[in-house]
Amino acid sequence: MPELNPRYIVDTVAMRADNHLVLALSGGLDSMVLLHLLAQARQLQPFTLNAVYIHHGISRHADSWAEFCAAQCAMLQVDFATRKVNISGPDNLEHKAREARYQALAECISTDKHMLLTAHHGDDQLESLLLALKRGAGPAGLSGIARQRSFAAGVMLRPLLEFNRQELEHYARQHQLQWIEDDSNSNMRFDRNFIRHQLTPVLRQRWPHFARTAARSMQHLAQLQQLADYHTDNALQLCQRGNRILLPELTTFVPLQQDLVLRRWLHGYGLNPETQWLETLKQDVINAREDASPVLVLAQYQLRRFANTLYLLTEADMQQPAATLYWQAEASIMLPSGCGRLNFSARQSDGAVALAVSSGQWDFGKLSLRFKPAGASMSKPLKQWFKLWQVPPWERQRVPLLIIDGQVAAVAGYASNTPPEHASWWCSWQQEP
Repeated sequence: MPELNPRYIVDTVAMRADNHLVLALSGGLDSMVLLHLLAQARQLQPFTLNAVYIHHGISRHADSWAEFCAAQCAMLQVDFATRKVNISGPDNLEHKAREARYQALAECISTDKHMLLTAHHGDDQLESLLLALKRGAGPAGLSGIARQRSFAAGVMLRPLLEFNRQELEHYARQHQLQWIEDDSNSNMRFDRNFIRHQLTPVLRQRWPHFARTAARSMQHLAQLQQLADYHTDNALQLCQRGNRILLPELTTFVPLQQDLVLRRWLHGYGLNPETQWLETLKQDVINAREDASPVLVLAQYQLRRFANTLYLLTEADMQQPAATLYWQAEASIMLPSGCGRLNFSARQSDGAVALAVSSGQWDFGKLSLRFKPAGASMSKPLKQWFKLWQVPPWERQRVPLLIIDGQVAAVAGYASNTPPEHASWWCSWQQEP
């Protein structure tokens, strides 16, 4: 068993002189112990330290707790700040408070030298496991509180996870520390409090070492999750092209890996769908008929399939620009509605279309107009060309069209009615990523 002392903190955090440590300080036992340890650790390894109290405004004692934290930091010569957050509505108060707290703390972690330290301990780890079981979490949730993870511009660390509350209290009394007892900790309305007061005492009475063995199982799950993440990230790199998933590449993996890839892709957009929704995505969108145009809504996004590709789209991605642009030999023009930029050059480049004019009108839509690309045997309506070029239906209205005397002269990124040998300009379409 490790010994709780400043040397342990220095070694666990692996701090350097250029590190800036930010302690999330509540005034409770655990955070006061960590404050004292960090203040002493500066004698072993110099580093910058400050503490932050997040004022939720939930308890009537919040102001006095902030004053207590400020006084304790002053005694230990630790810089201190209070940050106030607003929480609306009584529903799901635990979650809202947590989200507001970490959002405020993220503003304090502004460089890769910054480290946020929280005083989560072994008892918190067991409570997190039971909460994860209650909500039916997967391996990531069941692996509990991470010892270290990326946070804002820096990292977040929990150096006290090896110790339980009893060990922290022993340290606090040994060093005559003061701390706050939050009256809300006895409120059984909160799930974590119910677990702390009603469940874990029974488990410890029956199995005194239950918390440590559970932590070992959580560590095994965390390692399995890391392995799954590694393979999922590699698979996603093969399948993903921005907001698209290439379905032929996706289907080379076993179904379970496909699910993990889809979840990781959606997670990148802040989405975490339920299992039933994922099944609907696979059945009604990915595996729909070849000639179908399936659509599935998730939050503010639409998922669509076209030409063996799955797309994640916003309303803006499907909006036809209303503006008409007039080009007068400028080197580039910015397109509206996030459609990117048109660049013009006297030299040919990859993907550029030939132009025989130095001015003209660029427009959007007009899919019923006919167009005859250079070298084509006949003209066809634009919508037929777009179908041949396998342009998704929602993108067709966002492709810039050069209109000369009411006729389509060029389709940016695709074709022109000017043969390359007759070109005086070349137009390339730089689309938004």
